Amino acid sequence: MIQTRKFKGMAIGVVTALALSHSVMAADKGKDSKKKKDKTVAELIKDKTEYDGFLDFYQDPKTGSMMLVIDEAQLDKPFLYHTHTVNGVLDAGHFKGAFRTQRLLEFNKVYDNIEVVSKTPRYLLDEDSAISRSAGTNISKAILASAKIEAHDKDKGQYVIKLDPLLLSETLEKVSPYPRPPVPGQKPKPRFKLGGLSKSKTKYVGVRSFPKNSDVVVEYVFDNKAPMVRGSKAVSDPRTVAVQLQHSFIELPENGYHPRRDDPRVGYFTQQFDDLSSNSWAPYKDVINRWKLEKKNPEAELSEPVEPIVWWIENTTPVEWRDTIKQAGEAWNIAFEKAGFKNAVVVKVQPDDAEWEAGDIRYNVLRWTASPRPPFGGYGPSVPNPLTGQIIASDIMLEFSYFRNRWLYTSLFSDGATAEEMMPDTPVELTCSAGHLLHDSMMAGLVMSDINGFDVNMKHKLVEQAMSRLILHEIGHTLGLNHNMKASQLFNATDVHDASKTQGVITGSVMDYPSANIAPPGMTQGDFYDTKPGPYDLWVIEYGYSPALEDPEAEEKRLQGILSRSTEHGLAFGNDADDMRRPGLHIDPRIMIGDMSNEAVKYAEGRFQLIDKAFAELKDNTTQEGGNYHQLLTSANYLAREWRTQTGVISRYIGGVYIDRAYVGQKGATQPYTPVDKATQKEAMTALKDHLFTPDVLKNAQPVFAYMQKQRRGFDGFTTNEDPKLHKMVLNVHRNTLDHLLHRNVLQRISDTSLYGNEYTLNDVLNDLTDGIFAEDLAADVNTYRQNLQHEYVKRLIAISGAKKGSAYDYLSQAAATAQLKNINRMIKYNKGTGSTRVHRDYLHMQIEKAFHGA
Repeated sequence: MIQTRKFKGMAIGVVTALALSHSVMAADKGKDSKKKKDKTVAELIKDKTEYDGFLDFYQDPKTGSMMLVIDEAQLDKPFLYHTHTVNGVLDAGHFKGAFRTQRLLEFNKVYDNIEVVSKTPRYLLDEDSAISRSAGTNISKAILASAKIEAHDKDKGQYVIKLDPLLLSETLEKVSPYPRPPVPGQKPKPRFKLGGLSKSKTKYVGVRSFPKNSDVVVEYVFDNKAPMVRGSKAVSDPRTVAVQLQHSFIELPENGYHPRRDDPRVGYFTQQFDDLSSNSWAPYKDVINRWKLEKKNPEAELSEPVEPIVWWIENTTPVEWRDTIKQAGEAWNIAFEKAGFKNAVVVKVQPDDAEWEAGDIRYNVLRWTASPRPPFGGYGPSVPNPLTGQIIASDIMLEFSYFRNRWLYTSLFSDGATAEEMMPDTPVELTCSAGHLLHDSMMAGLVMSDINGFDVNMKHKLVEQAMSRLILHEIGHTLGLNHNMKASQLFNATDVHDASKTQGVITGSVMDYPSANIAPPGMTQGDFYDTKPGPYDLWVIEYGYSPALEDPEAEEKRLQGILSRSTEHGLAFGNDADDMRRPGLHIDPRIMIGDMSNEAVKYAEGRFQLIDKAFAELKDNTTQEGGNYHQLLTSANYLAREWRTQTGVISRYIGGVYIDRAYVGQKGATQPYTPVDKATQKEAMTALKDHLFTPDVLKNAQPVFAYMQKQRRGFDGFTTNEDPKLHKMVLNVHRNTLDHLLHRNVLQRISDTSLYGNEYTLNDVLNDLTDGIFAEDLAADVNTYRQNLQHEYVKRLIAISGAKKGSAYDYLSQAAATAQLKNINRMIKYNKGTGSTRVHRDYLHMQIEKAFHGA
């Protein structure tokens, strides 16, 4: 609870002199100037509201201004400073629950001032080595503030400083967004701007202080007298925006916690340390983030912990959801039993009469938001000790809208947008988009489920399993785990639909981003999502949380024994640092979002069948007499997004390389880099030809085009045309695929990998790609989808070849692209066709000739 009382103490001491009024000395009268007596600590804090705890705050009840009393014992001693957004707006780069700054701070006394200093703990030196005397060389500390000492009690060793200059400003934390760097070749877009911080409106709105931590909530108000961009509808008035931010000051725990080292075969968030005195080829001493768990009975194979990891379901949570959330959270105990703990995770419901708030850092809370523009479906950050990796606190934010079907796509297919253009303009701090993707796949699954004849109970099961998986995923983050985008490789494309084999586990880890597992036509529906931790989760929790042996050598041998299992089926790991969602970035196609099974191409082909059938029946399934077409519109957009996702999954296998991070001599290890076999690459190319580049692309969707109408709301469409942008949408998906297939990294990698096993050569890839884009209608009319595609392909080949201007591609790629252009020019030169096809081919021929000859 917040501790509030009036200070009744006696005088504590005399401190630095305050600036006082002075009298003018009259030279002829010889009067001495008068000075008021310096105020003591007791006088400065008299009649102030006291919040004592880790830090002692004193607030003037009339003005709201605050002072901070610092004990001498707190000087030169690091503590953790953490900020999170209590409430905000996405336009300002904030959303409720967003964890922001986490850094070590110190109070240093320098002359008559208290400096607030931040130092990095990253760089280590062996204390027994003479080189340790050079500690701090060429490493800059950050002096964030220098506050004048207002009073000093020598007897009690206390200093008083004004807190307002530190917290009612952006001194400790930049609240307004940093300017975005310009993107080369792109004209900057007009963006919403906050303006300047208002000193008169910015104020404290909450203070609480406890023995181990102190929290201060500040409402920052920004004024912009003449905004050029109004912002979203969540902004009441663009001239003034308020953001509430909590500053938490936390004592670093001293509880005998022993860090555990990191290893590249497991996926924990870490604290990274570089040993500057080490002779190692990899002088890293990184440690994982995890909670402190100790057995009540150290001798027992399975024991309850001294202190479990307790989660509270916020009392705002709908009652009908609470059991599902509790079961999902406590399902993690399956994994902790492998580490020797029983009931390590406990989930409770916050009482309605609880005297603590969800923002209290002492409580781990599953919290809910209902946002106009949801920035996430779930978000699970934690607060670790930067020195040891021990997790001190955590929260999970869940978006109510994602389970009430309000966050619906009304663009993409209809507005011709890409999926990236459809995502809200969220802050860069958001690194977990599992909720977004899970929601989209869940909604696409509901649309596709209609063709499988799912009843209400089956659809409810889909939504319930989606919620369970989101809870499992976000709690996994708060346990220290990062993403595992390689976990979808657990089952093949057939067995993944067999509930008798999956038994609630369809991927190796709940930390992946899979699609909703909807059975293709002709198959019985199995599990939609994971409802409990997978084999990787059990293994990684065992590594991170199993109790250590006292003997260091025996402990290292024990850890190596656990890590040596990384090559086993189901324990595959690859995180965001390797995932291939961005075209041209990274190399292993198995480390990808939106995929499913270890036969991703085969699985995607089943998904295309579902999408085609769903489009064919969409009008009948989404419209009714007397209703509008909004459900049809949003359903079409979800199907289009899933189609785009699967084409992206397939494309990554072409030119891909499988990664193995097993150590030398480890059982089951292969070579670190193995090119994807030619048969799989060819299978992927054929699938793209049949489902993306085909002249019949989205043929079953055409009957709904004239019905894709958004429900009108006032003047919301004043600046846009509402007709569906069909060609633009399909072209954007074509572009997204070509962005990857023709990326200079991919083309160069195809040549590079030919030196260590790749049999699908650069010329073979481009020959097949050209064939897929041109061959099928070479002797017939070219429809408008394909005209756009062929224009796009030729334009990119010209850029790669360097025929028109310099090329950033390697020489092998330039030569291969030139060969394709000549081949295309021969194909279209004598196959002009009629009507629009003739116009189209004449234009392509002219572009190629102009590139080579400047005509």
